[in-house]
Amino acid sequence: MTDITEPTVTAPAASAPSMSPIQRTIAIFARPSQAWDGLQERAQWWFPMVIMAIVSIAFTLVLHNRALVPMMAEAWDQQVADGRMQAAQVDRMVDFFSGPKGMAITAAQQAIAVPLVTLIIALVIWFGAGFVLGTKMKYRHALEVAAWSSLVTIPAYLASAIIAWTRETMRGVHVGLGALLPAMDEPTKLGVALRSFLDALGPLAIWYVVVGILGAAALSGAPRKSVAWVLGTLYVAIAVFMAAMAALFAPGV
Repeated sequence: MTDITEPTVTAPAASAPSMSPIQRTIAIFARPSQAWDGLQERAQWWFPMVIMAIVSIAFTLVLHNRALVPMMAEAWDQQVADGRMQAAQVDRMVDFFSGPKGMAITAAQQAIAVPLVTLIIALVIWFGAGFVLGTKMKYRHALEVAAWSSLVTIPAYLASAIIAWTRETMRGVHVGLGALLPAMDEPTKLGVALRSFLDALGPLAIWYVVVGILGAAALSGAPRKSVAWVLGTLYVAIAVFMAAMAALFAPGV
């Protein structure tokens, strides 16, 4: 009698259970290396994007008449002193932006800016982790990384809001290493560029970059060290570019 051996069937490995948006939000802050489980199959990028839009709009509205309008009025007054505007024009503009329509325009700008910036950052992550490293990372996965890692910038938003509220202006608000530079009565373009670059190297900014690296490594499958080198280099290059733009449009010599 011939024994018939039943073939052994190996059960497929169970995929990691997907987190709820609230659970993932907590994990982004508490254990960011483990906050990406389930995002390969399930899209949740919309949740942090909505949260960041709400936070940005809320902070902007709170600071609108306290810090933003005074800063704009100061710049307009300088244009009056330079003969490029009339005082009556400044009064009309201040009245408009201090009112509901001005606040609505400011809120709308933030509602558009937050998703747009997130989409651009996702493109950078996709380029670095997908194209440069040659992985099969999808743009949607890069969008997950960009959206979820942006949540760790909320403390920077809060710190900036507190400083701006205290000073009653948005001018000269720094939460990075740029705050260590001495204040200048007449800032130079070089000083503006240096301060902008140092802000990009502050601890809160680096925290954001590290979380993004962890997410990109998890969703692309690339080694963390390789992802860190590529995304870190891209981040520094963008910081240099933004510092140059800040200097280009800043007054001074």
